[in-house]
Amino acid sequence: MSFIFCDSDTGKIVDIVEDRRLHVLKDYFLRYSRLARRAVKTIVIDMYSPYISLIKSIFPNAKIIIDKFHIIQLFSRALNKTRIKIMNNDKKNYNKLKKYWKLLLKDKSKIDYVKYHYHPSFRNQMREIDIINYLIDLDPELEASYKLYHDVRHCIKTRNFDLLKEVLNNTNNYISNYMKTSIRTIKKYIEYVDNTLKYDYTNGVIEGINNKIKVIKRIAFGYKSFYHFKNRIMITQNLAQLKTA
Repeated sequence: MSFIFCDSDTGKIVDIVEDRRLHVLKDYFLRYSRLARRAVKTIVIDMYSPYISLIKSIFPNAKIIIDKFHIIQLFSRALNKTRIKIMNNDKKNYNKLKKYWKLLLKDKSKIDYVKYHYHPSFRNQMREIDIINYLIDLDPELEASYKLYHDVRHCIKTRNFDLLKEVLNNTNNYISNYMKTSIRTIKKYIEYVDNTLKYDYTNGVIEGINNKIKVIKRIAFGYKSFYHFKNRIMITQNLAQLKTA
């Protein structure tokens, strides 16, 4: 699997490395001068511990930032797994828990508290908030996990690191084991989460590029040559030009 990195300010790809294994990346970045490596101020990554060890050894002055999307994703997946577990044990409400899963993940500020719509699953006119309340009232584990997920979202959105630590340290006993695992994971990287809330940098640009790369691979049915694959990506990003006769 290849490794791609870009400039957080411009969004332009810096380079694509064929192999993402730690020793390969270390050899690659050591080709840059020590002065250049010490000048790197911030690096945004997902929660992948080998990258952290690499950054500390190669870029000693860089602040490590955990991408906001991956923090939210960590807890949204835990909430979704909690819902599925409860759904599989509740035949009566199975279809409701399956159909309205997106409402449980929806930003609270975007939930409709006013408009009523007819929902066949309930055979009634209901608002979005009514459906959410119905679902979380089915099980205390789902309710506690739902509250924790949205508390974490609020802390990330408002950049309140102290409140985030408080939320993680004072959790409801009813939260699911999936949520407990997510809490342990985020606490492992908590010093870098502090940087997440201090800086505006994210991996959004990289995620967008990765989606384009997946399309390129799918259209081409894969590439045998990494050289050609890399060049195709660079051309797509307007970082290289085709030679014309």
